[in-house]
Amino acid sequence: MSLNMKTLTQALAKTAAVIEKKVQTTVQEVTGPKPLQDYELLDQIGSAGPGLAWRLYSARARDPSRQHQYPVVCVWVLDKRALSEARMRAGLTKAAEDSFLDLIRTDAGKLVRLRHPGVVHVVQGLDESKNAMAMVTEPLFASVANTLGNLDNVANVPKDLRGMEMGLLEVKHGLLQMAESLDFLHNQAHLIHRAISPENVFITMSGAWKLGGFGFAIPASQNAGELSNQQAFHYAEYDVEDSILPLQPSINYTAPEMVRSTASSAGCYSDIFSFGCLAYHLIARKPLFDCHNNVKMYMNTLTYLSSDAFSSIPSELVPDLQRMLSSNESYRPSAMDFTGK
Repeated sequence: MSLNMKTLTQALAKTAAVIEKKVQTTVQEVTGPKPLQDYELLDQIGSAGPGLAWRLYSARARDPSRQHQYPVVCVWVLDKRALSEARMRAGLTKAAEDSFLDLIRTDAGKLVRLRHPGVVHVVQGLDESKNAMAMVTEPLFASVANTLGNLDNVANVPKDLRGMEMGLLEVKHGLLQMAESLDFLHNQAHLIHRAISPENVFITMSGAWKLGGFGFAIPASQNAGELSNQQAFHYAEYDVEDSILPLQPSINYTAPEMVRSTASSAGCYSDIFSFGCLAYHLIARKPLFDCHNNVKMYMNTLTYLSSDAFSSIPSELVPDLQRMLSSNESYRPSAMDFTGK
């Protein structure tokens, strides 16, 4: 029997590729995702994303040649094992956990593709092993949720975050940057974010405010027929604790047309309502809605929103906030209205 050298060579090459992949997988399971191999974690600086599931760490590249752009970066780490254990304690399904991890993957994929000064810059894209997910971004100070005192998933609170309170000037400057980011998102990237909230807004080490959390984002150009194919969010009519694996945006920052609709009816104006909720929380230092994902409580708060709710807001800011928080989408301003363009 003659030996076909070409076939033999192909077979050996195929076997080598399979072995190499197996070795890479084994190494990854031992050492973790690639960002954890390439970067040395220094200190945890905060938490972010849906359910504040991401832990944010300051980190330094192990290879000095990587440090030319950012001497220090932010490494995002999601512990799949801890998430799974928390899910089981809460009595949630494995399907919910898988859906949540898909949401994280979607978010990370969109973040890599969006390039704008007002969007968090990704240095190294998402990688995952059996037990963890990780990615690398520009250096961050914290999420806005952390600066407002929500420090879930932060093991040791950094001293800069303890009892932190931002002044009105700093808040107004940050909100202006957010308006510019939303203007880019709506009018150039043609996306509706659908989840503007404190856990998806970030402050960098240089003090810039940037947008992240694109897991729920959809194209703004979809027509009504295509929008109806988008799964609507379903919020319960009673208190629900789903902060472990949130599969929809927090109702406390979601526009009423998205809460009460049986089909997805989000538009750019929906982001403006969410932006208004974020602005209110930052200026008043308390959330406008605190509804535990309860639709009835949300609708009651919205229906009986009186001028008293704005008593802690500086008078010159009240008219704009009231327009942003209008139940009627057509009354809300556009992001461009705030940027002076």
